[in-house]
Formats: sequence, C-alpha cells, structure tokens
Amino acid sequence: MDNTCEEQKQKEDIIVENDNKNNKNKSFLEKIDKFFKISERGSTFKKEFLGGLVNFMVISYIMVVIPGLFSGIGGEGLWKALFVATILTTVLATLSMALYANLPIILAPGIGVASFVVGLIESRQYSFSQAMTICFLAGVLFVFVTLTGLRRKIVDAIPPAIKLSIPIGVGLFILNVGLSSSNSGILDILNGNATSLTAIVAIVSFIVMAVLYVKNVKGAIFYGIIAGTIVDIIIKFCIGINPFEVLWTNSFLPPFGDLFEYSFLKFDFGGLFSGNIFTAITSVILVVFAVVLMDLFDTVGTLLATAQKGNLLDKDGNVINQNRAMLIDGSGAVFSSCLGIPNASSYVESTSGIASGARTGLSSIFTCIFFALSLFLSPIVMLIPVYATAPALILVGILMFDGVNKIDFTDVSVAIPAVLTIIIMPLSNNISIGIAVGLISYTLINLLTGQFKKVHVFTYVVTVLFILYFVTLYL
Repeated sequence: MDNTCEEQKQKEDIIVENDNKNNKNKSFLEKIDKFFKISERGSTFKKEFLGGLVNFMVISYIMVVIPGLFSGIGGEGLWKALFVATILTTVLATLSMALYANLPIILAPGIGVASFVVGLIESRQYSFSQAMTICFLAGVLFVFVTLTGLRRKIVDAIPPAIKLSIPIGVGLFILNVGLSSSNSGILDILNGNATSLTAIVAIVSFIVMAVLYVKNVKGAIFYGIIAGTIVDIIIKFCIGINPFEVLWTNSFLPPFGDLFEYSFLKFDFGGLFSGNIFTAITSVILVVFAVVLMDLFDTVGTLLATAQKGNLLDKDGNVINQNRAMLIDGSGAVFSSCLGIPNASSYVESTSGIASGARTGLSSIFTCIFFALSLFLSPIVMLIPVYATAPALILVGILMFDGVNKIDFTDVSVAIPAVLTIIIMPLSNNISIGIAVGLISYTLINLLTGQFKKVHVFTYVVTVLFILYFVTLYL
C-alpha cells in the first residue's frame, strides 16, 4: 500500500514538473510572440521559419557573387577574406534590422555598390584600401543624413528623371560587368573570340536562372548557380581536371586569418587625399555622393516594395519603423566597410520570404542562423566558379530596368538627362560620372530654357561641384 501511494505521488510530481516546464516554454514563446508581434501581424512561428529559410535560399548566392566580383583584384586569400566578410556583414546587419526595426528584410553587401567599387579599383582610380575608405565615409554620411532628417530633403531635391534613371543605369552597368570577359565571357563567345568553355557554363547558368525566375520559382538565382557549377565540374572531369581537389587542400574552419590579413580595417585616408588636394577632395565628394545616392534610393525602393508586399505600412503609407530601418542600413554600410566589403543594403529578394509568410524580424533571425552555419563551408563554396555566378549580375541588371516605363521620353527635357545618366555609366565604367552628367545636363537645360525655378537649390549646388570636378581633371 505504501509503495502504491509513493508511486502515485511520484507520478503527480512528474505531471506537476511537466506542467511547469510547459508553462515556462509557453511563457517564453509568448514573450517572443509579443516582442516580434508575430500574432499581431497575422503570422506564426512556422511561417517565420519558412520565410527565413526561403530568404536564405534566394539570397545565399551573394556568398560567392560578392567575393567573385573581386577575383581580378586579389588572389585566393582576398576571396576567402571577403567570403567571411560577406557572411558576417549579412548576419550582423540583418540581425540588427530584425531586433531594432522588427522587419523581415535581409541586409547584405549590395551588388550595385560592389560593382561600382570594383570599377574604381580596376580603373586604378583608387586602391582597395582607398575604396573601402570611401565606403566607410559613405556609410557615415548615410547615418548622418538619416539622423538629421536630411535624407528626405536629398531625395526630394534630386530630379525625378535622375531618380528613375539611376537604378536603370546601375542595372546596365551591372549587366555589362556580368557579360565581361573577366566574369562570364559571354561577349567573347558572341564575338567569336572565346578561348575556353567558361562561357558555356555561364550561358547554362543564366538560362536556368531566367527560366526559373520567369516561372516564379523561389531561389531561381541559387539554382542557376548550382546548375552552372555542375556543368563546370563535368567539363573539368572531361578534360582531366579534378575540381574536388579544393575540398582537401582547404580547411573547413572559417578563414578568419585571411579576413584580418587582407581586408579587416584596411583603410587609407592619407592616400585618398594625396596629390592635388582640391581635385582629390572633389573626386572623393563625387564618389561618396554617388555611393550614398545608390544606397539611398535602393534602400527606399526596397523598403517600400517589401513593406507593401507584407502589408507593413502605417496609416500614412510609410514603412513601419522606417527611420530605424534606414539607420540600420547606414550603420551596416559603416560596419561592412570595416570588414573590407562594400556597403550593406536592403535586398529586394526579401519579398520572397514575405511571400512565404514572413512578417517580422524573427524570420530574419532564422536567415542569420543559416548564413552563420555557411561560414564552415568555404571549401564547398570555392567549387563554384565566378563564371557560374556572373549570370546573377546579368539577371539582376536586367531586373533593374523595371522602372524605365516611368520615364517620360516624350519630353525631351526629361529624356536627355535620363538617357545620358543611363548610358554614361557603362560607357565610362563609372556610375558617379553618369549621375554627374545627368544632373549637369538637367540643370543646364532647365536654366537655359527659362525653367530655372524647376531646379532645386540643392541640385544647383551639386551641379556646380560636379562641373568643378571635371575642370580640375585638366588643371
């Protein structure tokens, strides 16, 4: 009888203990729900997890695309350094967005800004360290204009024709980078100058991306890169090269040593302002302004697009926690440049996670976890050749043309600065020059035709600075 009573008491104790554990777990989940407003926004933990996984799949290509852009500048050491820098930037910036702004938006090094920076370095206008210094200054300026409220004034001061033309010009610039010989080699095969089979890999990768993207397959870019990599592996085996050698000649431990050796805090403020001081200062202002504009318009557009997709707008039609999101975006630019990677910015691919049900920052935390685990996969990532990732630039560049129909080409006073902005960027291999020419032409056309009141005071100031810059090139 005593044994029976004791067993009954033990069972009751276990039940009470389990109830306490369940209550604690329930209490913890309720706190998470309340903090991220999961139920309030009509979401669930399952939807947030799925959205985070989908966002990782559709944005994971940046782990190879961003380091690949710099493949012609540094060797394997720099690639490994930027691989780590890309992941750390994505994790820390996205985590900040999740916890501070509570938005399901992924931040990562921007392809447009990265392509621009690579162009500056390859044209020998600036060294790698000087280019990172420019990115750092642009990030500081972005934070400043956000905190002081100048961001809205800057956006309002830029003529609509130039605003709409910048992303299109950047798209054409990126498209040109993706098609180049040093990346995909597609132009070489079209011109009959191909000397290797790399372009075949790029073409296969692009076709897979394009077809899957048209069919609205989540992760189309990711799958396209994988398809190109598989074709590359097959080709290498056929010509007697073992593509898997990289797996046992490189460590699976995160290459933090390469990060500190090649890219961490590699600033060069002195070199940035060497030579003719006026020319140097004007040039830096121009380039920093270009980076800020690119990041600014990209962020504003991305925030609005993702917020509309997820019904994350307030009663006035503004993005929920917009100022916080913009501040995180600017801070991310400062942090990423310290790691040696171009400015982190919001990714429009975040809409994929939102379409899968994500509505809060919790989904972004799941995405961060997946990216952090990827740090231990660098040898596998090194299997992916740059010519399998270059088509991502081509596709992204094409997608940036979606606003071209908003430009009124029937109005010549609008068409001239718009077209000049768009076409000068790839022709000069310099995005900032395209913006400069577009603004100068817009200002002069309106000034000389008596429409000077249409031009904002800020635009006049910037136009004068741009003209002075071009003058100093010949002094």
